[in-house]
Amino acid sequence: MIESKDKKHLNVLKELNLGGKIRGLRLKKGLTLKDVSEKTGFSTALLSQIENNIVSPPISTLWKVAQALDVKLTYFFQQSPVEHQDYFIVRKGKGKSIFRHESRYAITYSSLGYGKEDRKMDPYIAQFTGEEEPMEALGHDGEEFLYVLKGRIHLTYGDRVIILEEGDSIYYDSRVMHMARGSADTVLLAVVYTGKSNSKEGRKN
Repeated sequence: MIESKDKKHLNVLKELNLGGKIRGLRLKKGLTLKDVSEKTGFSTALLSQIENNIVSPPISTLWKVAQALDVKLTYFFQQSPVEHQDYFIVRKGKGKSIFRHESRYAITYSSLGYGKEDRKMDPYIAQFTGEEEPMEALGHDGEEFLYVLKGRIHLTYGDRVIILEEGDSIYYDSRVMHMARGSADTVLLAVVYTGKSNSKEGRKN
């Protein structure tokens, strides 16, 4: 039987139609599953499952797909066009939630900048549950800033492990392979800068 949290997650996936957005963008760019497979290193079978909303990719996988399709990660979580303006407010508790894994919620991200077009930063609140799951170090263009709001994390950065406690922060080059593990109920403010603006078309996303 599917547990209530799994049902909630499946409802979120259905609402976002993540796979449909990936397929639509891939076709718009004239790419085959094989093309994306070669760019990401993922099998065409896995990519097909993602596009059909059978498998929900963890953030590290989705990030590689976004890079292969030349868009920002948050492109896939934009649900409707937002009128262009110079600022965008996200009220308390209203961030766009992004579940990290299809069955075990080790990390839930809430995007705080999803409604602002042409942005070059992506701010998130990251909530750890403490559940174990396979994780993968990730490297990508840009820079990142992390601030521990609650709890502690172990940040693997290259060949180093850095422990950050509540109130600690770190700013680093995100081209270096990195991965964060947190204890239960750890909460982070994470800001990712890629240098690319985020609009609704092509490279600017």
